[in-house]
Amino acid sequence: MVKNENQSVLKIFLQLRWWITFCIFKYTLENKTGNKGEQQLDMLVKKETIFDNIVAVSGTKKEAIRTISRLCAKQTLLDATQLEEAFWKREEWDSTGCGEGIAIPHAIIKEIDEVQLFIVRFRYPIEWESFDDKKVDIAFAIIAPEEKGQEKYLVFLSRLARKLVDEKFIADFRNCRSTEAVYQYVKNELE
Repeated sequence: MVKNENQSVLKIFLQLRWWITFCIFKYTLENKTGNKGEQQLDMLVKKETIFDNIVAVSGTKKEAIRTISRLCAKQTLLDATQLEEAFWKREEWDSTGCGEGIAIPHAIIKEIDEVQLFIVRFRYPIEWESFDDKKVDIAFAIIAPEEKGQEKYLVFLSRLARKLVDEKFIADFRNCRSTEAVYQYVKNELE
């Protein structure tokens, strides 16, 4: 009984954390951009940046971030080591494991002009330091430009945060059985 109550309290806490995060992003965005930049968010979702059934050999967050960095580097022609360092810079501030088996690692990089989204589904769950102590099997990795494009980054992050407190979104996402299904589902949900 106590365990169930603690799990319920933790779930409420996680939902509140994401709701507060969403409100901060929304407030920042509206005051910074006048609510511009909401168009073409579905353009961030690309088939070639969805990676399914990925194995991080050691099952650690360190190996997972290295793997994510390499996958992103292949698609962006950025240096994998630079990406890994940028992801870790954010992780050192606070873990991007947000509960329910999901992480949102993100990196700010000077050398790009556009926000880029990478979806990585791991074959085996990864230890990631999440509030609910659940292992991560899905990572929404975001690479954003240091200056230009911050509005689009904030819009996307706020939409994603809003979706991640929606149990139906998470359940439906997990039920996608192919890269094509993930692509169509996320693209439609973020329009």
